[in-house]
Amino acid sequence: MPRGLLRAFCWWGCVVCAGAALAGCMRPSEHSPEHPLLGVNPDGTPKWVRKGSGAYEGDHGKAFYGVGLVTGIRNLALLRQTADNRARGEVAKLFDVYVTAMMKDYQRSSMAGEGQASAEEQDVVAVQQTLTETALRGVELRDRWRDPVTGAEYALAVLPLDGIKQSVEAARQLDAQVRDHVRRNAARAIDELDTALRQRDERGR
Repeated sequence: MPRGLLRAFCWWGCVVCAGAALAGCMRPSEHSPEHPLLGVNPDGTPKWVRKGSGAYEGDHGKAFYGVGLVTGIRNLALLRQTADNRARGEVAKLFDVYVTAMMKDYQRSSMAGEGQASAEEQDVVAVQQTLTETALRGVELRDRWRDPVTGAEYALAVLPLDGIKQSVEAARQLDAQVRDHVRRNAARAIDELDTALRQRDERGR
């Protein structure tokens, strides 16, 4: 290879590597204090501990985030297990509100007449149970933190919206119309839940 071409190739490679490094610096890593969810507040607490449970945009995109908190248990394994279970339970409570609202919307849009109301309601309840059982299998434990002062154990559980959609697609026992409704409304419904939760929190202050 001619020397001039070799020098140009090496120069271009350095530019590309420098650009990649700069891009990496511009996007906070999971261990960076600037990370919007897993970063650390000035007092040393993870940001997710302060943010708490909710349905919002995070490092998994749109998702349900559940924060579990436990105090007063000396057994370390039991302490962590209890915090994990409470975090999953927070996600389950949020998802229950979410899927109930979405299926009521489906019921309103699909009901043909008063005579079918009872049958429709039974079908919707069955669908809610199927959706919940299927989707909650995708809940992941994302992080843990223990307060060095109080000894309280915190756990963070996450259920991404993409995982919900995949679970719905995999649940072949669901009616095709239900799957279509979830596909069209899943993101909108989680935004509405996020808004409702923020409004509730603001009223409680």
